[in-house]
Amino acid sequence: MRSSWSMLCTGGLASLASLIGGGPSGPALAQSPETGYPARTITWFVPYPPGGPPDVIARVFAPAMSKTLGQPIVIENRPGASTAIATVAVVRSAPDGYTILSADIAQSVAPHILKSPGFDPLKDLKPIGVTTRAMQTMAVSPAFPAKTAGELVKHAKEKPGSIKVAHSGIGVPPHLTAVAFMEATVTDLSLVLYRGIAQGMSDVVGGHVDMLFTGSALTGNLHKDGKLRILGVTGSKRLASLPDVPTLEEGGVKLKAMQDGNWFGLAAPAGTPDAVIAKINAAVVSAGKDPGIVDHLAKLDISVDTTPPDVMAGMMKAEHDYWRETFKAFGVKPAE
Repeated sequence: MRSSWSMLCTGGLASLASLIGGGPSGPALAQSPETGYPARTITWFVPYPPGGPPDVIARVFAPAMSKTLGQPIVIENRPGASTAIATVAVVRSAPDGYTILSADIAQSVAPHILKSPGFDPLKDLKPIGVTTRAMQTMAVSPAFPAKTAGELVKHAKEKPGSIKVAHSGIGVPPHLTAVAFMEATVTDLSLVLYRGIAQGMSDVVGGHVDMLFTGSALTGNLHKDGKLRILGVTGSKRLASLPDVPTLEEGGVKLKAMQDGNWFGLAAPAGTPDAVIAKINAAVVSAGKDPGIVDHLAKLDISVDTTPPDVMAGMMKAEHDYWRETFKAFGVKPAE
């Protein structure tokens, strides 16, 4: 990584050399990666299958960011291993800003759920900034007897382990919200792993599993069609698209974690120059001000919430520390 100090020293030496005759001139310095970025296509890795919120956000933000940066942005989905497959590919790439990653809480907790995730989120990833935030819904099969969050908690306490909850990987938002729910309600739910949350949702609709936590972009229309029943949403207020659905807090459930849903952001490999990070963040912020993007995502109950890199870094550190202790309490051990 070329630090700002080394850039300053290089610039000073170049100026001195030009004064005494010889040495690189100003135009030569302009060829540095930081100054010339971007000069070619940028690849944006999404560690989830197509169709979910992270994929939708990437495909909505990318065209606007591409326009600002002046280069194409190609989306590549690489799901699996609780986001580790895509994340490892990014941290092993050149730290030049041409490979970026959709990041969320899953990367923050990866070291606590995988013995060898292949990366350290606090050392190997350089935050670019948060893009958006989305609340989680708690949806059950139409055949499930509980009609409210309170009734579901009562059922769970009367029959520990009887309620099956679909999720798409240890440490990703559907799983974390389920753990946060168990923590807040002192209940025991049976967690059922699926490759993708869409598959799990299909089994909830079919009555093969009882419930799941995920964004309303996936569950909202099914709720309105009577194929799922949403008992509550995270957050401090009801979703505009689901005014009939109370918050979990209204139903007597106050989460200690995931209360504000899930954030989505962008990260690059550690060592990516600050100037490059700043350019990408500026493109994110510009896209986030586009009324078309805001309105499009709002219809999916995803709110634009762009932040500087340091804010995202602080969130990742706080989550990393919190979930380390929470997983210990719940007996979640790193897997091979």
